[in-house]
Amino acid sequence: MINDKVKGILNEQINKEFYSAYLYLSMAAYLSNVGLYGFSKWMEIQAHEEIDHGMILFDYILKRKAKVELKT
Repeated sequence: MINDKVKGILNEQINKEFYSAYLYLSMAAYLSNVGLYGFSKWMEIQAHEEIDHGMILFDYILKRKAKVELKT
């Protein structure tokens, strides 16, 4: 089991990681639209990295039988 304060902090960080991934994907789309494909690919890679970070925390919480709380 996880302390409620720690669980809250971890859930907050998961949401920040996924939000960051969303921003990177937004930038990737823009850069691709203006023909900067190398920069776009780099942004996609960064998005995947943020998702990976979020999923590490996601799995950590679930393995401890705690609740993951994803925000809109």
